[in-house]
Amino acid sequence: MTIRYDLDQQKALLKGHDRLMRYGLKLMQSRYGDTLAQTFMAESRTEFESLIPHIPYIGGRDNPLTDTLVQMTSLLALYRVMKHYDYPVDEIGDLAQAMATNQIEQFPRAIRHLIGRIYMTRLWRRRTAKKAQQSQTAPYPGNFVYEVVEGDGKDFEWGVNYLECGVVKFFHSQDADEFSPYMCLIDFLIFPGMGIELERHGTIANGCSHCEFRFRK
Repeated sequence: MTIRYDLDQQKALLKGHDRLMRYGLKLMQSRYGDTLAQTFMAESRTEFESLIPHIPYIGGRDNPLTDTLVQMTSLLALYRVMKHYDYPVDEIGDLAQAMATNQIEQFPRAIRHLIGRIYMTRLWRRRTAKKAQQSQTAPYPGNFVYEVVEGDGKDFEWGVNYLECGVVKFFHSQDADEFSPYMCLIDFLIFPGMGIELERHGTIANGCSHCEFRFRK
């Protein structure tokens, strides 16, 4: 199920894409020169715009993972452009991770760790459990489907099993399976950036039955 975005929504999505790409501009300039970097910026924007009608609808603002899927689509657009210029997937994946690092570090460490403390509260865990139940019943085939796992307070405090991954499904529909595992690596930037230790032994993108997230402060 996809959604037809109106003009204002498309403009907002493109603005978000431009903002994300700017986190990689200096790195692209240093690696490839300004001309090619600007080419990647312009062509990835065009590619992202062409992908907007294909982004699966998974609940809109009611689903916090909508933003994740949209941002991953921006990286998918960059991947498709750079693949057109014959750059290898590992190099594109490295660039995507560097962009994610720059995005995370725009926020002061104190703010990130405050968000992390909120994330580890029982209130947030209950909120996530409620969203997880909704994911198991919502009629959106492109959605993430997940469940909350209670920890013992020693090995981990709590966790999430993603039984279906919206990014993996969408990337598969766009013939970009090889790029999906690089999106999984970004989690190891996000959670430590919030002061949370993430332990994981497998992901769907790497051929496992589910994506395992285990959290400790």
